Amino acid sequence: MPDFTFVTYEGLPDLDPDDRFAVDALARRGLTVDAAVWNDAAVDWSRAGICVIRSTWDYHLDYAGFLRWAQRVASVTPLWNPLPIVKWNSHKSYMQDIERRGAPIVPTVWLQAGSAQDIAALMRARGWERAVVKPVVGLATRGVLLVDLKDGELTAAQAHVDGLLRDQDVMVQPFLRSVESYAERALVFIDGEYSHAASKVAFQPLAVAGEAGEMLVTADAEEIEVATRVARMADGRVLYARVDLLRGDDGRPRVIEFELVEPSLFLSLYPPAAERFASVLAGLL
Repeated sequence: MPDFTFVTYEGLPDLDPDDRFAVDALARRGLTVDAAVWNDAAVDWSRAGICVIRSTWDYHLDYAGFLRWAQRVASVTPLWNPLPIVKWNSHKSYMQDIERRGAPIVPTVWLQAGSAQDIAALMRARGWERAVVKPVVGLATRGVLLVDLKDGELTAAQAHVDGLLRDQDVMVQPFLRSVESYAERALVFIDGEYSHAASKVAFQPLAVAGEAGEMLVTADAEEIEVATRVARMADGRVLYARVDLLRGDDGRPRVIEFELVEPSLFLSLYPPAAERFASVLAGLL
């Protein structure tokens, strides 16, 4: 039986190469790591050692099944991050929770599944010339659409919103200009402590870490302060977290995501983080 199993999806059965940095760091400590696909029926999770969710990047396609899987695994072996965190953080309504606790999130309108919404009217009422439509359970750019009122042709955008709302909740946010001029900042935390930051390109496609234009950057003091405050909003211990920030039109950091389920940690961009992650994992044994 391995000491750990890093959990992935069928598109990366041998793990994201980025996570291999942690695997190698654990190996240098004499510890073993297997890789397993979360919805592979042949896996005996009771013999998987400590399970660490990593690149389960298709869970949104079977969200209910993913939650059942997490419940089952947590009942037979330690699961990190823990089951309550997975349940809370895999649905983006958690953003409402952290906003209530004082997090400066990107302004968001929440639309309920089954409702009828006029996307152009919604945007005009808020003075948004461009907005981003997202499903509340989703990854990367799946279901994400940039809507521009200046295009004049909004039929396709309205059809997209209608299609999403047929069976899921939807969030709408203003398009912030800083995503093009400054880029998104992803601040990584290991066991509650700030580690490093990477910049991300706008509307980043699903790709292994480091292959979608990400670069190591130096976060400024204000970004680290905001991200640290948000990271502490997780209930209980989490082994890894990522706080993604954009600059609002006022220049201040705004939280666009607080990722606790399957975020890329950009270990390849900052190798000391792999050593820190391995040390934290080793401490669980």
